[in-house]
Amino acid sequence: MKARVLIVDDEQPAREELVYMLGEISGVELVAEASTGIEAVKKVKELKPDLMFLDIKLPDLTGLQVAELINELDVTVQIVFLTAYDHFAIEAFKLRAFHYLLKPYDLEDLLKVFDTYSDALKESQLNTTHSKNKLAIETENGITYLVPQEIYFIEKQGREVIIHTKTKTMKALFTLNELFEKLERFSFFRTHKSYLVNLEHIKELRTWFSGSYNLIMNDQLQSEVPVSRNYVKELREKVEL
Repeated sequence: MKARVLIVDDEQPAREELVYMLGEISGVELVAEASTGIEAVKKVKELKPDLMFLDIKLPDLTGLQVAELINELDVTVQIVFLTAYDHFAIEAFKLRAFHYLLKPYDLEDLLKVFDTYSDALKESQLNTTHSKNKLAIETENGITYLVPQEIYFIEKQGREVIIHTKTKTMKALFTLNELFEKLERFSFFRTHKSYLVNLEHIKELRTWFSGSYNLIMNDQLQSEVPVSRNYVKELREKVEL
C-alpha cells in the first residue's frame, strides 16, 4: 500500500522540487498540492492523506495554525513540518508533528521520513493485531480476556495449566499444546515440556546444570522458568541479535 501524500507550500518551485524528490521514492503517491492553509485543511478533509508536508510559513495561516485546525478534525494524517528556521521545532512537536525537516532538505532526508513512517505503521498494525486477538480464560466469575502480551509465562502443574501475568496467576481450561498453537505467533516459545514463555518478557538466562538453564522473567517475582538443554540453542537464536 502506497503512502498518500499532500504537499502544502505557497512557493511553486519548492512544491515542484518536493514533487520531483517524492517521485524518486517507491511506495509514495502524491494526491494533491495546496498553496494556502485554508486550502490545505479542505484537502485533508476531502482526501484524507496519510502524510502532509506542511510549510510553516503560508500567506493566510501559519503551518502551526493549520495543524491546530487539522487536530480538531476526525482524520488521521501525519504532519511533516517544513521550514528554514529551527526555532519552530518545539511548537511543532507540541502539535504532535510526525517529523520536522529543515530547509534545504535532500532526498536522504525524505527517505528517513518514510523509513520512520513505515516503522510506525508496522508497529501500529502489530498493536492493532494484538488488541483484536485476546485469549479467553474461564474463571469462577465468568470469562477473563487476556491480550497475549500481558502473559509472561505458562506452566503445567500436574493436570492444571497456570497462566502467569505480571501481577497475578489464573487457571486455564486449555492444554499446554492448545495454548502453544494459539500463542506461538505472539512470540511464545516452548522452553520445556511443561513451560511456555513470552520472549518479550525474558530478563536473564542463567546456567543451571547438565547443560540446562533457567530463565529469569521480568515479572514482580522474578520468576524462574526451566529451559531444557534441547531448547537452548533455538531459544538463543530467537532472542539474541
